[in-house]
Amino acid sequence: MGIAAFVLAAVVANASPVPTAQVMVVGVAHLVAKRDVHNSVFQGSPLSPKRQAQIAAVVERLARFHPTKVLVEASFGDPKYAQRYRQYLAGQFKLPANEIYQFGFKLAARAGDTTIYPIDADGPALIDDTTASGKRIDAFLTAHFREVPDRVTDAFIARSNAIERDGTYLDLLRYLNTDDAIRANASWYSVMAGLGRDADNAGAAYVSQWYARNVYIFSNIASIARPGDRVVVLMGQGHEYLLREFVRLNPTMTYVNPLAYL
Repeated sequence: MGIAAFVLAAVVANASPVPTAQVMVVGVAHLVAKRDVHNSVFQGSPLSPKRQAQIAAVVERLARFHPTKVLVEASFGDPKYAQRYRQYLAGQFKLPANEIYQFGFKLAARAGDTTIYPIDADGPALIDDTTASGKRIDAFLTAHFREVPDRVTDAFIARSNAIERDGTYLDLLRYLNTDDAIRANASWYSVMAGLGRDADNAGAAYVSQWYARNVYIFSNIASIARPGDRVVVLMGQGHEYLLREFVRLNPTMTYVNPLAYL
């Protein structure tokens, strides 16, 4: 081995590992109604004493990760969330029932974080509703969106509903964040992508829009996460399949499995 090669090998061997951002993607259920989401069958309000105790149990477990940044499913760049978070810390804002506040704000406060980070985005519109093609796509989606033939996702929804009816929030999050549940929810998009070929590839257009949205959401995550950060991303569970893969593939990030804490 030449001197230069020997020196280079020694430098590489003794180099400190490059710090990464540790990123935990936590798939959650929407505690209140949200667009394009199957109707929940939760029993009791998230603001009831019983559910508040369950929320506290989830927050306590996630807080053991010691997050330095908590990212939530709210419009990226909207300043009202940081303002509301400051008001909440000062005891001047009553938290609504939405998971953004019940899980996100409470976890950030429990961790002692100074702000909250909204990361949601729609991405560019890939379907032009004003065109003949866009109208055909919209008509197909309106007629068939709730009837996608996917027994895997149907079984996932049935089990999720059963836990929503009879279990705790912690029970539900433990299920939603299993690999089987994440892949079962994601399978719906694979089935949907093949539908509507006679309606200007309506299914593929819809799934393309969904994928684009998640790419933009991940871009927002990447703009916030810094080396050494401990990041918790709280998103509807349907986003988890794509977001966790982006995290796993990104060399500046280390993926953290939420089940290690839940």
